[in-house]
Amino acid sequence: MQGVPLPWVVSAHAVRDVNMHNLRALNTWFGLDQAQDVHDVVGILETTQGVPFFNTVASDRTGNALYADIQATPNITDAHARSCLTETGKLLFDQALPLSNVPPISILDGKRSACDWPDDPDAAAPGLLDPKDQPRLIRTDFAGNANDSPWLANPAQPLTYPRVMGDTSAPRSLRTQELILTAQNRINGTDGLPGKGFTPETMGQLLFADNSRAADLALDSTVTMCRNVAFGLILVDGNLVNVSEACPVLAAWKSHDYTSDSRGSWLFANYWSLLLNGQGVAKLPWRVPFDPKDPVHTPNSLDTGNSAVREAFGRAVLALRKAGVPLDAPLSDVQKVTRGGEQIPVHGSIGQLGVLNVITPGQVDGTQEVVFGSSFVQQVRFTAEGPPQAFSVLAYSQSADPESPHHADQTKLFSAGGWVTGRFTEEQIAASPDLLIKVLD
Repeated sequence: MQGVPLPWVVSAHAVRDVNMHNLRALNTWFGLDQAQDVHDVVGILETTQGVPFFNTVASDRTGNALYADIQATPNITDAHARSCLTETGKLLFDQALPLSNVPPISILDGKRSACDWPDDPDAAAPGLLDPKDQPRLIRTDFAGNANDSPWLANPAQPLTYPRVMGDTSAPRSLRTQELILTAQNRINGTDGLPGKGFTPETMGQLLFADNSRAADLALDSTVTMCRNVAFGLILVDGNLVNVSEACPVLAAWKSHDYTSDSRGSWLFANYWSLLLNGQGVAKLPWRVPFDPKDPVHTPNSLDTGNSAVREAFGRAVLALRKAGVPLDAPLSDVQKVTRGGEQIPVHGSIGQLGVLNVITPGQVDGTQEVVFGSSFVQQVRFTAEGPPQAFSVLAYSQSADPESPHHADQTKLFSAGGWVTGRFTEEQIAASPDLLIKVLD
């Protein structure tokens, strides 16, 4: 429980891992391999409870989309929590001391045997929560998750579940908002792309559009603030930073995207990270606070008159200048990964910016590199007849051997927004232009 001080002086704490004896995951994967539809998937998840800590998203030929968070979960119902949580546990379970990306933490009273995880007759193993009490949603429009709690798998049908599985009626990440808005706009045909609904082409285009929800919410007001700074100067740590050159750079970044050729995006990313300063997005100075009745569109309207906003902006401009990075540098100049001595631009950005394609830069041996983010990306289209149409890309490529031709090939493909065609049948394999057959003696 990183960042949580525990009163060790007056008490002792034991940690129990719900997956310590979980060997059921193999049965889960085997069952999922044989599922015929989303209802089969739910049945397998409930029967095995072998998923250790993952979300499950699936769709089938009949047009059903499934989101499920059915997994190995301790049997801590809300009633059990109320009866058994310690004082520290109450603060962490109810998120009175919220931790970024950390679900409710259960610290139970170990002096009472009644506070152990009770056995449920409908669970797959002792001490597990009844799988039928765990969140799942099947819809014909969409269901999804962006590393948030299950609450808004689809905002038209918010989910309820025991608190141990996550929060509800609480601010969503900007990436969750972006996922929901992207899906809704595509289904409605209001995103500027042809037609309505998803195809492999539109799915790939939207994922690699790298749109930033944070920029949608705050870029215009930030530009206005920049233009209204007196004499273009912001005081940062006793230094006057001239931000006037940053105003036209951000004003020209009308696409709000983190594609490789975007200019102004790197400046905005630095500004946003400094503004967040490790906090959740709801902690920023918004004029319109979070409203659980409108969780997809709130909070909004950044209060750029707040001194923290101006200071973060000034710090971002100063940081880029100290690093020798032009304020209008294209993303491809600063966000790269090295393969075999070659630097390959990588599009996308951090999840806190509300970008679906998460790419996180960092330092490797003192050099700016991409250190985390999208790995295996796949999209699948079911057809009325024949095998599914599948397209994938492995962002970090397939081989760790620098001498292999597959050490960087898919990284370059990912950089260019390309995909590898999945081939299942003998006919599909035979039709591949890259097919190579070797006959062994």
